[in-house]
Amino acid sequence: MLTALISALTGLVSGIVPDVLKEVRDSRDHVREMDLIRLQHDLQMARLQAEAGSKLEAAETGIVAEEIRAFRESLTAIVESQGRPTGIAWIDGLNAVLRPLTAGVLIVLLVFVALGFSSVIDHAAFSALFIEAVQAVLGFLFGYRSSRKCPTPAAR
Repeated sequence: MLTALISALTGLVSGIVPDVLKEVRDSRDHVREMDLIRLQHDLQMARLQAEAGSKLEAAETGIVAEEIRAFRESLTAIVESQGRPTGIAWIDGLNAVLRPLTAGVLIVLLVFVALGFSSVIDHAAFSALFIEAVQAVLGFLFGYRSSRKCPTPAAR
């Protein structure tokens, strides 16, 4: 029972960890991008002040702001498109079948390995160990699948 609880919690956490890591990576990328944009902007401003008057400088600043806005909109569109089905039937079908098929194959392999060891190990101890292992695998898969179906904050 404790194993099933721990595996379910581990499944929930492992479903969330990729999103947390992606969020950390995205925030680091954003900081780097903002530093690069600031540096480029500063260099452009220095060049413009040396070359032209305040009208040219104001126009360039507007262009940079527009480029930043357009870039942000394109990144938002890319992130939103990641969760949608591709529209290609065989890819969507493969994505839908891959995880259950893999879990089924692993459980079948576990049963075959268990049958091989059952003749060597004490049957009572082995059956308890086998039940715990199956509970751990199924609990992990249930927790992972449950956490992956949670709505994202942007979708609420």
